[in-house]
Amino acid sequence: MRWVVTALAVAGTIAWTFPDFHLGLAGALIGLLLQLTAAQAGLALGAVLFGLRITHLIIGLGSELKSWTRTNQRIVLRSIPVLAAVGITGQKPGVRRRTVITGAFAIACCALITAAAWLAIGSAFGKGLALATTACLCLQLVPIDKAGHTSLGWFVFGLPKLSGRRLGELEARPRVLAGMDAYHRGDIDEAERIYDELVKDHPDLITVVGLKVVTRCAREKYLEALQAVLALNGRDDIGTRELAFIMATTAGITVQAVEAGQFPAEVGLETARNMLNNAYEAGYPQHRANGTLAVMALVEGDTAKARQLAGWAAKSSENAPGRADDLITMARAWMADGNNAKARDLVAEAHELAGWSPRVAAARARLEIS
Repeated sequence: MRWVVTALAVAGTIAWTFPDFHLGLAGALIGLLLQLTAAQAGLALGAVLFGLRITHLIIGLGSELKSWTRTNQRIVLRSIPVLAAVGITGQKPGVRRRTVITGAFAIACCALITAAAWLAIGSAFGKGLALATTACLCLQLVPIDKAGHTSLGWFVFGLPKLSGRRLGELEARPRVLAGMDAYHRGDIDEAERIYDELVKDHPDLITVVGLKVVTRCAREKYLEALQAVLALNGRDDIGTRELAFIMATTAGITVQAVEAGQFPAEVGLETARNMLNNAYEAGYPQHRANGTLAVMALVEGDTAKARQLAGWAAKSSENAPGRADDLITMARAWMADGNNAKARDLVAEAHELAGWSPRVAAARARLEIS
C-alpha cells in the first residue's frame, strides 16, 4: 500500500504542477519529510504530556554527532538533521488510554501540517507539498502493527479494540517496566523479585517471560533463558509481530550461550541463523540483528566483521546495557587482534554504562590482567 500511495502522489504532483513539475516534486519531498517528522514529534510531545516514557529519541540521519545514554533512555543526534525516530512505552496505570490519546495528538499534529500545506497551493511547490502531506497523513491513519513499524492509526483505531492477553500485556507494562528498570541499573535481585510477583498474577504474559529472560542472561544462565523463550514458540495466541521478536531473541540468546561455552558452536550458530531468517520473514528489521550477527562473527573468528556490525549496533542501540554489550563485542574483537589499547577505551565506556554486566566485567578483568 505504501508504494501504491507514493506512486499516486508522485503522478498526481507531476500532473497537477506540469510544466513546473520539478518544483512540485521538490515540494512533495519536503512535505514527506515534514510529515514524517511531525508524526514522531507528535508522539514525543504527546508522551511527555500524557504520561508515557520516551525510551529513545534518534534525531536525523547519517553518522552520529552526539549521544546521551542514560539507564533507561538513549538520545542520539545525527549529522543530517532530517527525520527522527521515537520509542515510547507505558510507565503509569492506564497505558491504553494514555497511548490512544498520544496517538491522536500525533495525528492532530500531522493534520495541522497538512492543513497549512493546502494554504500554499498557489505555487507548484505548494501543490507538491500539499499532496505529499495528505498522502502521508492517509498512510499514517491505516492501522499497521508490525515488528518494524507501528502506525499512528493503530494507536487510535487498533489499540481500543485490543483484548485478551495482548491487552493484559499493555496494562501490566508499568510493573514490567519497573523490573526492566531494575535490570538496566544492574539491580538483578530487585528485577527477579518483581518477576516473581508478576508471574503469580500474569503467568501467560510474554513481557513477563521477557523479564525472566533478561535476568537469567544477567546471571549468565543462558540455557535457562533459552528454555523460557523457546516455550513461547508453541503457543497459538502469538501474532506475527510477537513471533518475529521471539525468534530474534532466541537467536541472540543462543549466540550468547555459544560464546559462553554453554552450547555447541556447530549447532548453536546454525540454529541462530535459521531463527534470524525466520524472524526476517516475519517482518523483523534486519538492522536490529546487527548485535547478534556481530557476536556470531566474533565466535567464528571474523574480527573485522564483528567490529563493523557491533559498531552499527552500538550506534542504533536504544538503552545502556544494549550499547555496552555492543561495545564489548568490539573490544573483544580488538583484543583478539592484539590491540588492547583500543579495547580499553571501549571497555571503559561500557563499564560506565553497565559495569554490572557479566560480559563487561569479564572483558575488564582480562584487560587488567594483560
